[in-house]
Parts: sequence; structure tokens; C-alpha cells
Amino acid sequence: MKVRFSVLMPVYNREKYVRQAIDSVLSQTFTDHELLVVDDGSTDGSAEVLKSYGTRIRLIQQRNQGPEVARNAALALAQGEYVVLLDSDDFLFPYALATYDQIIRTFNSPPVLIGSLIDYRDGQPIPAEALVSCPGPVEVLKFQDYLSKTIPLTNFHSTLVIWKSVLDQVGGFRKSTPQTFHNEDLNTMLMVGTYGPCIVVQKPHTVAYRLHEENSIRNVKAIADGMLLLARSERLGQYPGGSERRSDRYAVIGGRASTWALRYCWRGGQRKLALQLLFGTAPMVFAAVWKKSLRYLRKPAQPIALPEE
Repeated sequence: MKVRFSVLMPVYNREKYVRQAIDSVLSQTFTDHELLVVDDGSTDGSAEVLKSYGTRIRLIQQRNQGPEVARNAALALAQGEYVVLLDSDDFLFPYALATYDQIIRTFNSPPVLIGSLIDYRDGQPIPAEALVSCPGPVEVLKFQDYLSKTIPLTNFHSTLVIWKSVLDQVGGFRKSTPQTFHNEDLNTMLMVGTYGPCIVVQKPHTVAYRLHEENSIRNVKAIADGMLLLARSERLGQYPGGSERRSDRYAVIGGRASTWALRYCWRGGQRKLALQLLFGTAPMVFAAVWKKSLRYLRKPAQPIALPEE
């Protein structure tokens, strides 16, 4: 039976956080959704936590193959018109799906939405947005597609909402491994980057990104290696858009590569790694710098306020 949203959640050793992630989906004010949870071979108590939800979630169990393979397993069973991605250490605010539904209806089923996240440091008080059911005004930006964006975006997987037919067309997610999945969010956006329009939520926040000691972004070398893998995929012509959109794809990859090289590798003392990343993505870094310079000559994207419901 079709539903509006299929929420896909891979889980690997997240006993401490996964209950809050699941509860945030089950407590949504918009109820036309399903939650597919993939236990990716957890070795802690995650499996027991997941089984305690019974039929309230669709549980898939597999040996450890990494989050992208886990998402593909869930995608194959998903019945939703749209796929909502949520990592098992993050959580949605209660009105997130209602906000996405309002945007979908307003813009006549756009293929790609990017939610608005707020950082939540583990152990701090829960953000106030998690305690209310009415978010207030909704403001968005509209771009021709993701590759046409004129603002920097932090598109972690937990912010992504994608028309399922689009994901099916591009073949779903990569068949990476637990060691090579890093930067999977950017790979996903490059695969769907020519589908439009792309709607970016400005207000309200829809998801909390949890900062904790086990975040995958703390593995600086793995992220750098993942960026070089994206650059290799681009050179091999694996992303849609052809030569006409090459400079846009270059700018997207180069923007993240330069940020990671300078902000995390260089400042973190891994200067050799920073140089390897910059040299390995040099044409893309130049494209990012050029595109950023052009922003000062263009009129900024104007927020669109949606009528309150």
C-alpha cells in the first residue's frame, strides 16, 4: 500500500541513540509514512532495541556491509512516494514530515528536497523545536536543480528527501563497504543533481544532527579518501549531466574538498593529507573558487514564504 514517505534508517552499533531516532519518526504529526530500519550487523544491543518496536517498524537484518548497502536493502522494499533519509544517531523534529508534505504540495512534487538541520551536541538539552508540533512559517529556496545552487549547503543524509522514482532511475545508492562509504551524501546528491527543481528548506529546522565522539566525520583521513574517490568517479563519467554540467559538478566536489583539506586536515595537523587532497582535486577546487566569485555578481536567491496552514 502506497504511503507519502518511506523513512530509511541504517543502524550499526547505535544502541545509545537509535531509540530517539525511531521515536522521532513514530511521533510525527504527519502520519502517512513507513519506517524501514536496517540492522547492519550490529554487535551491541541495537538489535534488541529494534526488535522491541515489533510491527511499528519494518526491520531488515543483514551482515555488516555499510550504510549504503543497508539503504539499498530498505529502498528495495519501500512503498513511499518519497524517500526520507535518517541516520540512526540523528532525529527529526515532530513537524518535519508535515513540512516536507506542505512543500511537495506547494511545488507540485519536486524531485529533491533538502531539509534544514541544527547541530545538537550529545548531552545538551534537547532543542526546543523537538518539543513543539507547530513549526511556524515555512521558508524555502528554489533552484533549477541541486547543481544550480548558489549557496553552500551542508546536505548530510538526514536532510535529504528524494522522489523514490528518481532514486530508482539512478540505481539507488552505491555498493560501497563499511570502509569506503564516506561522503555518501555528496555522492547521492551528484547522482540526482540534474533533477529539478531542488527545494531547500530555510525555516524551520527539520532535523537535529547529533555531534558525538563516534561521528564518521571524525575520521579525517577516511573523509579525505572519500573525496578523492568522488573525484575519480567524476573523471570516469559516472555522474549525470555530461560535459554541459561538468563545471557545476566540479564546483560541488571542489567546494567540499577544499573545505575539508583546509579546515580539518591542515588545521588538524595532517598537512600532507591536506596537500594530497588539494592536488588530487585541483581542477575542481579551481571551479569552486570561480563559481564562488561569481556569486558576488549575481542577485542572491530570494526566500519563498509558504502560506501558513
